Amino acid sequence: MIETLITIDCLNFLLISIFVLAIGILLTRHIPLLRNLNIPASVTGGLLGSSIVASINIFTSWHLQFDLSLRDNLLLIFFSTIGLAARFKYLKEGGQTLLAVIGVMVVFLFVQNSVGILVACLVGCPPIFGLLAGTIAFVGGHGTAITWGTLLENQGWTGALEFSLAAATLGLVVGGVLSGPISRRLIHQYELESQRQLEKTVMEIPVSIPANLEGMMGMVLMISTSLAIGLGLHSVINNWGIVLPQFLPIMIVAIFLINTLDLLDVRIDADTLTFWNDVSLQLFLVMSLMNLQLLSWLHTAGPLLIILGIQTLCAALFSYFIVFWAAGRDYDASVICAGFTGMVLGAIPVGMANMMTVTQRYGPSPKALLVIPLLGACCMDIANAIVIQLFLILST
Repeated sequence: MIETLITIDCLNFLLISIFVLAIGILLTRHIPLLRNLNIPASVTGGLLGSSIVASINIFTSWHLQFDLSLRDNLLLIFFSTIGLAARFKYLKEGGQTLLAVIGVMVVFLFVQNSVGILVACLVGCPPIFGLLAGTIAFVGGHGTAITWGTLLENQGWTGALEFSLAAATLGLVVGGVLSGPISRRLIHQYELESQRQLEKTVMEIPVSIPANLEGMMGMVLMISTSLAIGLGLHSVINNWGIVLPQFLPIMIVAIFLINTLDLLDVRIDADTLTFWNDVSLQLFLVMSLMNLQLLSWLHTAGPLLIILGIQTLCAALFSYFIVFWAAGRDYDASVICAGFTGMVLGAIPVGMANMMTVTQRYGPSPKALLVIPLLGACCMDIANAIVIQLFLILST
């Protein structure tokens, strides 16, 4: 049977992803098991879409290929919204919890890379592939995986880019599926309850799409400014020979922008920011999962699956016993565990999606929805970049 390559352009891929996300929302709403395990709708829909794509590739002569340029841009938009949510004037509200989670997060970065390198050596892979299946892919996500995978590929490490992207995508799946049950287990084991009434706050999910054109355009302007300046900075830094993920300068610019506006007493529409954050996040996750090349990775994923299994166990145990204790052993801590587990396996997008799913069911957690974005925007990726460089120096 002659294989026919069919390329789905970015517009049609967007339309398909919207329908797949809608199906995921319906399935999650009507299937009790998915609700009980707190599986994000984007993960449900994305895995279903990925299964359909794999079936088409197996049982027909068609081979579907997606234009991922829009997905990659959605990731940049998402990180700009994470930066715009990192307002220094709210740091006191996170207080001791934020500092504690930062501390355990830095420890886990070293643990995850050490475990990845050790297991890679045990299964016969070069240590550098263990680092790829460490914080590069799991904490850094697709942006960091592409950056380092491409660099190492150019340095002669054949298959580094494919391996890192496979790790990032599989981590996204596992992080999306695992985090909800961990949080649910903690909530039921310790009989935890949300201490906040369901009321509109600056950090909660809006009940309707904001309709104010001025507020929407103001947010679009801030996102566009963060993207424009951040991409320019990335080009300059890249010319200096410094390797950074493309989203990191964008996020830093967004942090500077929102805190400058706070100093000037310029107010923004928090609901609009949440809207852009949610839309870019959910569509990015659906597109990433639909592009999960199950067939091609099954032939090369043996060592990766072993590393992923050990990393998953380490992340689950660390979150359940260490993060929950450090974050205060209350309801907010259980939601933080969902966000932390998602972040260290599937990067910030998965962590945010997990927390939103948990809070929609069990009640709001303003502290968790403050701590995790601040952790991701101000600390996680910057610390990860430093730790990666340190491990690369030690391994050479």
